[in-house]
Amino acid sequence: MAEEGGFYANMSRIIIRKYQNPDCKDVLKICYKTGYMGNDLESTGKFDDMKLFGYFFCMYYLLYERDHCFVAVDKDNNCKVVGYIIGTLDTNIQIRLFIKKMLIRIGLRILYTIWKYPDTFKNIMNMLKNRTRKYTPKSLYCDYPAHFHINLLPEYQGMGIGMLLLTEFEVHVKGSAGKGIHLKTSNKNYNAIKFYEKNGYVKLLEFTDILWVGIENYKTVIFTKKL
Repeated sequence: MAEEGGFYANMSRIIIRKYQNPDCKDVLKICYKTGYMGNDLESTGKFDDMKLFGYFFCMYYLLYERDHCFVAVDKDNNCKVVGYIIGTLDTNIQIRLFIKKMLIRIGLRILYTIWKYPDTFKNIMNMLKNRTRKYTPKSLYCDYPAHFHINLLPEYQGMGIGMLLLTEFEVHVKGSAGKGIHLKTSNKNYNAIKFYEKNGYVKLLEFTDILWVGIENYKTVIFTKKL
């Protein structure tokens, strides 16, 4: 990520705080605007239901693990939420709770999506068919039990805000006796990969994936960090 020196002189305008319920709509928008390998999903035809996309990738954390969720706020722009980091301390528990808590919500929303966005439904079935858990090493969630998702609005990227969010989450995990963190990203999300490597995350595994139809040589990458 490129650094904008002028912004660093005014970083006091950015506040990192715990997620609050009124932030939900903003987090969903940011998730969607960065959900396509770091780019905006709008008008791609890949996933037109923003709410359902949020159900898959961020709503669980906002509803059931909000203590581990943080947002970046620009106080000079009407306290606008410009980024977030959301996650869990224990991925094994998170997986079980996601199945228990979210599958009914997702199923009901999919019925709407079939009617409103039939092309999106085809992509959803592809995503479910090719979910990455089958490639995950058995020891991953034991050695690196915590994980996170981090995203920023495009116009706020490359300014050091991501590092503030990541530091906040890592301190939070350490304070809860967490021993390691992992994350999954795409080999096509070049800026994200540079960001993780710069902050001490090491590539553990890379495997061919078919998350998005029509993307040549798409791979999922797992990064890890000991705390």
